[in-house]
Amino acid sequence: MRELFAVACRAFPREHRARRSDEVVDTALLAADGSGWRAAREALSLVGAGMRQRLRAESGHSVREGAALLAGLLALVNLAVALAGVTAGVGRGSGPQLLPLCYCPSYLPYVVDWWWIAFIAAAAAIVVGLALGNRRLTLSAAIVNLGLVGYDAIFLANGNPYDGRGHLDVFTYAQTLSFPAGRQWLAASVVLALGTAAAPMRRRPLTRLPLALVAAVALVVLSRETWGAFFFLRWPLAAIILLAVAFGAVAPRIAVVGIGVTLAAAPSAVGYLTAPNLRHAPLVTGVVALGLALGVLLPLAQLSRRRLA
Repeated sequence: MRELFAVACRAFPREHRARRSDEVVDTALLAADGSGWRAAREALSLVGAGMRQRLRAESGHSVREGAALLAGLLALVNLAVALAGVTAGVGRGSGPQLLPLCYCPSYLPYVVDWWWIAFIAAAAAIVVGLALGNRRLTLSAAIVNLGLVGYDAIFLANGNPYDGRGHLDVFTYAQTLSFPAGRQWLAASVVLALGTAAAPMRRRPLTRLPLALVAAVALVVLSRETWGAFFFLRWPLAAIILLAVAFGAVAPRIAVVGIGVTLAAAPSAVGYLTAPNLRHAPLVTGVVALGLALGVLLPLAQLSRRRLA
């Protein structure tokens, strides 16, 4: 039970004394009195108290810190998109072979050219720059990243995400309703560049870089194992919007992240709902439209009210 209560105490903020206090664990053990049901109830109580303390601590963070959190999240997904595009041609071959994987460079969207190399370099530089707290490196890489995505969206993608002309069409060439494709990642790149420009730079432990790489690789694996490439990110997006709407008044960082990810995903959602070859129930269209509107307007109103208070 002691291990259970120790894990429950991790719900408290990093600087809170209950996170490292044996006294809290001992008190929970006495209250449980050897009962599994009481132990579960005490653990849930600790988690609830910890989350309340986290929410209270969030009120002390600034809007610019929210921009830093937004930039970090988008930089991680941006790196995952770059890695997924470069490795899209890697798959299991058929017939006798020495290696279980093969690469198919002859399939047009799977060709790794200068654009993919520059894209993955810029995406990696953004993550490294955020970890080092180097504004010049981070912002320069974000601008280069935006230029690459903009070039692909404006000059290569012709509006049809299934013809393989745009580089990001690699995610939709084999299946429809995938994300990102065509011009869909352009809005996210714009928000990423704005986030890096507004975020305060702070050097972080270099041990986080391997963790960031592991997280990006995990996103790549999920994009290959689930339907629609990175379309599964709609569920985390919905959760972030709900959190921003519910707690944006007391947690400015969450409000900023909610606004940012909503703006990043809005063009893709609008394109999905207005696609001529897709039919959606009016209820689905209304719910998505309402969610996008609330995801921007309500957190923005909460931030404005907080600033005026």
